[in-house]
Amino acid sequence: MNQPYAASGHLEISYQDDSQVLIGRWLRPTTEAEAQQDYADLLAAAQHFKAHYWLFDIRRRGRSAPATLTWLLTDYYAQAVRELGAPVRLVYFMAPGLRQEFQADGVVPEPTTYLADLPFRMNQCITEAEALAWLKSEQLSAARAS
Repeated sequence: MNQPYAASGHLEISYQDDSQVLIGRWLRPTTEAEAQQDYADLLAAAQHFKAHYWLFDIRRRGRSAPATLTWLLTDYYAQAVRELGAPVRLVYFMAPGLRQEFQADGVVPEPTTYLADLPFRMNQCITEAEALAWLKSEQLSAARAS
């Protein structure tokens, strides 16, 4: 069952009970201030649902501003682990062109740089099915490890 959590003019947040996945879907590009508020709202939703597995659909939002990317990589993801506990797994569902940009410029770490036992891991996928399959495999790995 899909539980809506919050929605704004640019972001919808829901939780899928059956897969235990928090979903954030951006509906348009955002300003830096909107993006930071969106991520705060997503963390609040994760806390509410005790969600450790997140899918962020950024096909309509596109790439974050450089300052937002830096904040995500240096502060936000670590904050999510501190507040939720490990593991936290996040997958970005994006357009193929954006995925190619990330691969080419190296600003965002490639998924292969995250070791399996890290408290936080991130991936980037160009189909929702691929994104959900990765989250499912991460859930299974965590279950085997515990």
